[in-house]
Amino acid sequence: MCLICERIQSAKKGENPYVIKEFKNSFFVVGDHQYFKGYCLMILKDHVEDLTDLEEDVQLEYMQEVMEAAKLLKKIFKPVRMNYSCLGNFVPHVHFHLFPRYEEDLRLDETKNPWHCIDEFKNHTINEFEARSLAKLIASSF
Repeated sequence: MCLICERIQSAKKGENPYVIKEFKNSFFVVGDHQYFKGYCLMILKDHVEDLTDLEEDVQLEYMQEVMEAAKLLKKIFKPVRMNYSCLGNFVPHVHFHLFPRYEEDLRLDETKNPWHCIDEFKNHTINEFEARSLAKLIASSF
């Protein structure tokens, strides 16, 4: 079972403190690290490896869910830009990384690529208490 499928199982049981909101096709969750304040993910409930393998109606619904989550992050954290990443290289399960980007981090990173800082992510991991608090904060704005 893949890492995302494991997290979905715990979310469905109500045991995942990172869950912000359950949508029809996905879970909106707080990221394991907060290198970028407000970093979250949208994880597809079904184990599918590529967006093109989804039925067209599910593709559209899922993208609407991603956009709803991103708009909420923009409203709460006021980033100057949102970056979206859906690669599937490390965990082959459809999911989007939502990276709020701020003026200061864009100035520090010449590439403007959030993955450029990946080695630093481990220094900004959060615990379950912090995840639950951040999830509650974000969820309260729905």
